[in-house]
Amino acid sequence: MKKSAATFPRKLTVQDVGDYFKKEVKPHIRLQGLWLIKAGLKPGSQVQVSNPQPGVLILQSLDQ
Repeated sequence: MKKSAATFPRKLTVQDVGDYFKKEVKPHIRLQGLWLIKAGLKPGSQVQVSNPQPGVLILQSLDQ
């Protein structure tokens, strides 16, 4: 496994998307930027997202 340079923490906003009239709104987080390549996540690669505890998400590349 090739290690890449560590990236600094990012501050993102959890947005709500969906149909407000039907009250079918869901949280949404969008990740984008060249920093993802530095983190080892290239376009077309697969990732696994886990939630070990409330308020914590772990994003891990499956293409190692």
